[in-house]
Amino acid sequence: MKEDLTSFQVLDKSAEILKVIAHPIRLAIIELLYKKGESSVTDIYQGLDIEQSVASYHLKNLRMVNVVLSKREGTKIYYSIENENVIQIFHNISNLGQM
Repeated sequence: MKEDLTSFQVLDKSAEILKVIAHPIRLAIIELLYKKGESSVTDIYQGLDIEQSVASYHLKNLRMVNVVLSKREGTKIYYSIENENVIQIFHNISNLGQM
């Protein structure tokens, strides 16, 4: 019996998410959110020692493919990882770099 194949629509969405994740700064943001939990933009750019505009740009890209979730509290915006599968993907990607 032939195994059911994943639809191209699902594969296309998965490829888009992987393209967005596949950037060193975005991987660093994912790692920071994984280790520290929900964090503000300030926590992120200071923790990674990057400019605020750079952090905001990469967070926007991660938000567009639902990798991170944003929540506004007053004047601050907090980010967290929306999908736990992202953590598994992050671990697999970081293990690749150790090969």
